[in-house]
Amino acid sequence: MSRTKRYRAVVALSGAALCLTACMGGGGAPAAVEPDAEIKLSYAFFAPAASFPGVQMQEWARRLGERTDGQVTVDLYPGGTLLSAGDIYDGVSAGVVDIGLDSPAYDSRRFPLSSVINQPVGIENAQQGSAAFLDLLLEFRPEEFDGYQIITAFTTEPAYIQTKSPVRGLSDIAGTAIRSSGAAIPTMEALGASPLSLSMSDVAENLQTGVVDGYVSSREVLRDFSLAEQVGHVTDYPLGISNSFVAVMDQEVFDSLPQHVQDEILGLREEMTTFASEFHDDENVRGALEWAAAEHGVETEELEPGVRAELDRLMEDLTDDWVDDHAGADFDAAEVLARMRELVDQAATAADDEGPAGTERAGEAP
Repeated sequence: MSRTKRYRAVVALSGAALCLTACMGGGGAPAAVEPDAEIKLSYAFFAPAASFPGVQMQEWARRLGERTDGQVTVDLYPGGTLLSAGDIYDGVSAGVVDIGLDSPAYDSRRFPLSSVINQPVGIENAQQGSAAFLDLLLEFRPEEFDGYQIITAFTTEPAYIQTKSPVRGLSDIAGTAIRSSGAAIPTMEALGASPLSLSMSDVAENLQTGVVDGYVSSREVLRDFSLAEQVGHVTDYPLGISNSFVAVMDQEVFDSLPQHVQDEILGLREEMTTFASEFHDDENVRGALEWAAAEHGVETEELEPGVRAELDRLMEDLTDDWVDDHAGADFDAAEVLARMRELVDQAATAADDEGPAGTERAGEAP
């Protein structure tokens, strides 16, 4: 899509934003910024500031300001205050905002290569998924991100089945109504459930009224959406990554920045992948599970080896389907999937070798 068309798609969604592209005059390639000039960037995201991607963007802004000795300041627009989910990348291209954080998982047709991270290949946590996802994007440089500089990328943990009644085998989930989205929909269909598309904000009410028997999501929602009050069981089997996020800047705008600022931004790319994924695993998920068990008696259901093996076979079939579905893509789907598996294994091995991480947490700035 051309920049003109992208602009027309988003111009009605936002007022005039004070962003770098606007300050440089707009239209055509932006002029190079003087090396010592004060730089103000704008950064948009669709979810609240308290969400873990929102915490990540706050920490990114803090670190970038610190490492440029205050030369760069960042105005943050979380919670859809500037652009909504699905509109953010177009807003970056149109110059509505300098940096945008959105979820390619919401639009797998536009971001086909990115959708590989949502396939059920046994990723255990956000740290494995995030490391593999960023490496995959930088290695393959997919066409879906042409015209953008990837600032960082990360994921949630995998999705888990969370239900009113325990699910310990396929017979327990067959015929049940399960809130699902994205890659989880074919997964639930393969398990014999009846997937129902709902926003997470509507899940609690639909659980209470019996419209759904459970949902599929990463487990921090037990606390974040107060769903532990409605469900009593989490099935201990990781499906595909629940959600993925990529922060981008328009490539021409990025190229117009002073070289030392570009270097600092790229230096934060992997660092923020690690920060976001560790924060999610340690603060969001672990904290939610402990709270759900202590306050509401939510139980984690372990699976028998035979059941787990049966699920493994079904998940393998689903990943084969993903390869078949992308046979006509501009990338080799089998190669991408195989490489992702390698990167996940590398991330798991690295985590085992390093032991507990000592990455800074939000609120623990030196």
